[in-house]
Amino acid sequence: MASPSDIAAIYALSAGALTCCLVMLLHLLEPEFDPSWRMLSEYSLGRYGVLMRLAFLAWGTSVIAVAAALSGWAWPWSLGLVVVAVGPLGAAFVDTDPITTPGSEMSRRSKVHAVLGLLFILGFPPASTVTGISAAGGLALGQTLAWASLIPWLALLWFLAASIRYAPADGRVGPQVRVGWPNRMLLGAYVAWVALAAALVLR
Repeated sequence: MASPSDIAAIYALSAGALTCCLVMLLHLLEPEFDPSWRMLSEYSLGRYGVLMRLAFLAWGTSVIAVAAALSGWAWPWSLGLVVVAVGPLGAAFVDTDPITTPGSEMSRRSKVHAVLGLLFILGFPPASTVTGISAAGGLALGQTLAWASLIPWLALLWFLAASIRYAPADGRVGPQVRVGWPNRMLLGAYVAWVALAAALVLR
């Protein structure tokens, strides 16, 4: 019979895979959102926005599930993952404005979405690092998980570097602000770390 940790790890793997599949499907269903400069959150605004909301739910719950799966080795440090998972969970219910909306015209809803996004984007690398280091002493191959925490950091640095490099001087966001692929790389890197953590629990 599977243990609670195993069940949580299986859910984390499944939900992470579902997140990636939904996002890839949205690239086909909503080609009007150019992936080179449009953010993932904007898929919520399209005809199939419900799929992005489901992706956010799957993404957030996968992070919570892997925190639960690792709790036997990383408690209470794994709680950091639960805190940052509030970001995608909240984003599932609070839509953003289009990225082209000037800052002075952003809705309150979009500002809340931005805060939720920053909580997750900036919070996941340190949360995964602390959790990985905490689990390293007891989890089989836990050192691998600790070192793998570098992957979310590298993805975050790429995203931040792109955001700074392509920041428009006039405040107008358009195709020249090429942060879309770095934004998608964050998804891949964060999901990959969750998948590795879940796989190590199941090992």
